[in-house]
Amino acid sequence: MNNTEFYERLGVDKNASQDEIKKAYRKLSKKYHPDLNHEPGAEDKYKEVQEAFETLGDPQKRAQYDQFGSAGANGQGGFGGGQGFGGFGGGQGGFNDFSDLGDIFSQMFGGGFDPNAPRKGQDLQYRMRLSFEEAIFGTEKVIKYSRQSDGRNEHEVKVKVPAGVETGQQLRLAGQGEAGVNGGPQGDLYVVFQVAPSKEGYERDGANLFIQQDINFVSAALGDEIPVKTVHGEVKLKIPAGTQNGRRFRLAGKGAPRLHGSGNGDEFVVINVTVPTKLNKDQKTALENFAQASDIQRNKKRGLF
Repeated sequence: MNNTEFYERLGVDKNASQDEIKKAYRKLSKKYHPDLNHEPGAEDKYKEVQEAFETLGDPQKRAQYDQFGSAGANGQGGFGGGQGFGGFGGGQGGFNDFSDLGDIFSQMFGGGFDPNAPRKGQDLQYRMRLSFEEAIFGTEKVIKYSRQSDGRNEHEVKVKVPAGVETGQQLRLAGQGEAGVNGGPQGDLYVVFQVAPSKEGYERDGANLFIQQDINFVSAALGDEIPVKTVHGEVKLKIPAGTQNGRRFRLAGKGAPRLHGSGNGDEFVVINVTVPTKLNKDQKTALENFAQASDIQRNKKRGLF
């Protein structure tokens, strides 16, 4: 290796000052840091920059490198009496400040410690309450929350809630967290959704909705066409003759939007056949005639109702 390659890695002239070298290092360290740059080859570039600064950031190592190349910087050749390792005292110390020490420790332990490296800011979490309808159809809300970087002022951001979210799901808002360190990127904000129960009696399973529908026993026996509510509006449902209690009818596409797909789920209507608790004389007579016609045996002492 020649005695200019380290300078070329940092993009500085051989006569650059220590401040210029440190400034160039911090810029390139941020550019190629593996936590910030995921492009192929970025990690190798980062290691090359670290290696160059480990030598050029130390005035004594730099002087040895300028005269003897990389062999001199590593204490090999021309340095009898252990001079290749540099001194710590007498104003000739091998480390300018703690940041230089951190850089060398970073090299020694695999890059795990570098106080000057840019770091992403802390992520934050915000819990957002939604009505059942807001979760189904989506909405926009402006939220306010505190960040250390904003001091006493609350940070405000508009959140676009996608249609079809459920309790526990979260939305990531990039760059809305705490400020980064050493010029690193902002952290993220994670909005966690809490959906209120339906006031209309809907139960939800993913994109599918379930609702109980009362019908009288005459409609169940003879068949009927009844109005049924859905989140998309009222529809007509045909009830075939002989419908039993608990039977489910599927209304295709009348459920919630699929969050990670296309179209809607389905609505399932669960039939609840109701029986009158009071009958007038004509109704009792009609039912007794029905029982006789159907050869239905019953306990007359207790009666049907």
